[in-house]
Amino acid sequence: MSSAPVEAVIAVFDDENAADQALSELKTAKWEGLIGIEDAAVLRRDEDNKLHIKETGDMSGKKGAAIGAVLGGTIGLITGPGAILVGGAGALIGGLAAKLRDSGFSDERLEKLGEGLTPGSSAIVSIIEHKWVNELEKQLAEAGADVATEILSEQIAAQLQKEAEPA
Repeated sequence: MSSAPVEAVIAVFDDENAADQALSELKTAKWEGLIGIEDAAVLRRDEDNKLHIKETGDMSGKKGAAIGAVLGGTIGLITGPGAILVGGAGALIGGLAAKLRDSGFSDERLEKLGEGLTPGSSAIVSIIEHKWVNELEKQLAEAGADVATEILSEQIAAQLQKEAEPA
């Protein structure tokens, strides 16, 4: 991770699909180089009151199984005719490893957040890195400026904004 500011963002929507749209917009901002997404999760409570959680940082069982199958198949090619059996075992192990591995937000914490959602609503939880800050600093330095940045507390930012407003 770079020295760009990092921020946790939680947004709750009255629409079941709005958090997915927000994630799509975050991915667009990432593609444009404005932000980095350290982790993100979409929580959706459907009309039947069932909670659905989709996290970008966790490996799915299918992805783990595919990786395991490729590794198992490769080992099988090296070791001999049991390649199919080894590939299948690799897929099983990879799928289980993905299920056991929780690389992002804890599932427990996401489920706790999801308890507050009403049917037909959604939320997004994300950790983002403001990459545009580093790019701005670089461009200012290239223009000959001495650049220094500091992350302001909410109170200081509010005070500066208040002072900037016309009387």
